[in-house]
Amino acid sequence: MKNLLNAYEATTAAAAYIIGFLMNGKVYEIILDNLPEWLIGLDRESTAHGGARKLRIRMTALAKARLMNAGAAYIGTADEVLASRKNKGEAFEKFVTERAGQEWHKDSVPYFVDGDLTVNGVKYQIKFESASLANENTIAKALAAVR
Repeated sequence: MKNLLNAYEATTAAAAYIIGFLMNGKVYEIILDNLPEWLIGLDRESTAHGGARKLRIRMTALAKARLMNAGAAYIGTADEVLASRKNKGEAFEKFVTERAGQEWHKDSVPYFVDGDLTVNGVKYQIKFESASLANENTIAKALAAVR
């Protein structure tokens, strides 16, 4: 897992991460320069998608407490932030993008090509709790692209 995370961070186009999570019906966010190991888990794609290992945000109660202690900020209720779409990750990304004064578009730009949001020249990856970061095949493509 550590090797995949290191490879992911070495190849990401983003300079920072905007991480969101839900706690007691409220949505919080925090900006992180890097992803701490205690926030990341290793999972697998379904066998229908090849069964590759993938990195995923692992939002445990302890992780939420650590993020709160690190300065996570309340940004709205679940209804205010997440109600615009069925997919909570997309809804969070849309909310954050529009709050930054930009128009949100659903896209599938790889993490190593561009961030989800650019503000004042800083590229951010936007992730909501339990989000997938990338699978090992995509990370291998990213590593090959930078070589």
